[in-house]
Amino acid sequence: MDAQTLTLELSSMLDMPEYELIRKGLLAFIEKEIRLAEWEIAQIRERYDALSKESLHQAIQDGQVAGHPAWEDYIVWKNKEAYIARLRQMAEKG
Repeated sequence: MDAQTLTLELSSMLDMPEYELIRKGLLAFIEKEIRLAEWEIAQIRERYDALSKESLHQAIQDGQVAGHPAWEDYIVWKNKEAYIARLRQMAEKG
């Protein structure tokens, strides 16, 4: 079954306009992506016992943690925060 047929059938079954079904589906997807990104940040935070990406950065510079893979994790953390911010902006528009 293609996406258009599925959307039409589900919309009919739920007595909901297709655009509303799609909007709600996209918002649910955004929320899931945010949760996954936050989980990944929590894993990094726990790995280094760091409360913020800045404290991880400082620990790397001070030599309290090994630079590798901490630098990569720091970059992932930064990127995940930016990703979450973009997703939240999209969700607010939705």
